[in-house]
Amino acid sequence: MNTQPLERALAAFREVLGTAHVSTDESARAAAETATFATTHRIPAIISPGSAAEVEACVRIAREHGVPLYPVSTGKNWGYGSRVPTSDGAIVLSLARMNRILDFNEELAYVAIEPGVTMRQLVAYLNDRGSRLMLSVTGSTPDSSVVGNICDRGFGAGVNAERIAHICNIEVVLPNGERLNTGFGRFPGAQTASIHRWGIGPQLDGLFTQSNLGIVTRMTIWLAPRPRHHEIFYFRLRDERRVEAVTDIIRDLKLQGLPRASVSLWNDYKLVSMKGQYPWQEAAGKTPLPEALLAKLRRAWGGAAWLGGGAILAASQDQIAAERAVIRKALHPHVDKLSFVGQRAARVARLLQRPVQRLTGFDLSEVVRAYEQSPHLGIPMERNIRSAYWRKKAPPPEQTDPDRDRCGAIWLAPAVPSTGKHVGTALRIVRERALAHAFEPGISVIFATERCANIVVALMYDRELPGEDGRAMACYQDIFDRLAAQGYLPYRLGIQSQSALPAAQSSYGTVVGALKRALDPDDILAPGRYDFRHEWPPADN
Repeated sequence: MNTQPLERALAAFREVLGTAHVSTDESARAAAETATFATTHRIPAIISPGSAAEVEACVRIAREHGVPLYPVSTGKNWGYGSRVPTSDGAIVLSLARMNRILDFNEELAYVAIEPGVTMRQLVAYLNDRGSRLMLSVTGSTPDSSVVGNICDRGFGAGVNAERIAHICNIEVVLPNGERLNTGFGRFPGAQTASIHRWGIGPQLDGLFTQSNLGIVTRMTIWLAPRPRHHEIFYFRLRDERRVEAVTDIIRDLKLQGLPRASVSLWNDYKLVSMKGQYPWQEAAGKTPLPEALLAKLRRAWGGAAWLGGGAILAASQDQIAAERAVIRKALHPHVDKLSFVGQRAARVARLLQRPVQRLTGFDLSEVVRAYEQSPHLGIPMERNIRSAYWRKKAPPPEQTDPDRDRCGAIWLAPAVPSTGKHVGTALRIVRERALAHAFEPGISVIFATERCANIVVALMYDRELPGEDGRAMACYQDIFDRLAAQGYLPYRLGIQSQSALPAAQSSYGTVVGALKRALDPDDILAPGRYDFRHEWPPADN
């Protein structure tokens, strides 16, 4: 292998960035090559620009020397591949140093940030300023990148749950090292650059999400007003078959604009993994989790197979009362228990949580937490990531890092029509195949929009156990293929599945190949990431 182009590129990177921001350290590279499932791609170096100008310089150097780059924001894309590139030999270009909040407008409710800004950082910024605005937060770690999640089209909680629909004015460094501003942002002094999605002419923002056509170095994100009043609601379903009827009800409510915030369903396997770890001793080392043990663990939320919830975010108590009446009338006949928790109920629950748990096993502290620290209010949560430690035999450390701690976690994220029939079919496939492979099917169903449900399947295991990586990936692929055969395709892909989609019957691959060849003729940026090159015509591949 000729290493001279790489060595020349590294020397040029050091000249631009400084030695401290160009790392070939073996342990740092090994950490960046590690995900929450088995990977094989190797990384020769990690470079860390601190500005858009330095990103431009790095791209030009990479192009000059023929060295591929793999951009990451904070690198916490856990469950989908973390920081590991989609091709062997790519240099990781970390944007974590670019963590400035560049613009903020309280009146028009937007903020412009760099890709290194985390949820924790942005929420703290808003709180420190006494802002009335909130961010739509995700279920990932608070230390993950806001821009990075949006660029992979992740969704959040609250009123702006479809996060990709609430951005504009993106700044992108193209593979030739030039900078592009989208929408009205391309006009100096444009007064609507940060408040108008489309601009004038072809709308280009989508080209730079789930793609390798450029590096996003700045993004404007629309925020939502913090509600003056709020109330959470949750419901239990003892029988999984009731999920289908509830799905139809939630869809009809969402089509009427109620509730404005997203609604979620979690199955029992997902809930137990968020609350603790696998009971290895009680299960006598057997997997998957025995039904009797699962039933015992369910007592923490009243014995239900599924738990659902959402929030009413309102300008007045009268609005809360009106929305509550509509939601109650629609849901009550189809669920086993429906509860609404406002300020007064949360206060009572806090007083009664110990005696109630002692007598019934039901944990009222979860109710209090859900009201006071609801993600629908723009408050990030840690517990979802802690579920990556479900099958580990040691307890999670205070500072979690699933990559470092060799947690096994593979996310599978099919998009499904919001009808009971479709959601029910998808859930049965996931449950049956996961259990057949001896894994617990941890499932969330998120209704972020009116017509489509996002199902997130979490396959958890321990990477330190021999053979588990292979078994888990076989389970993942089995579920992936069976869902795809029914037309339930993922809205987001891990690095291992970039070529796993079924054959397409359109000129999509031709267009993507032409765009890649035009914008990145040297194939420098993240080769193989969301470019579906197996669909390209021979001239483009």
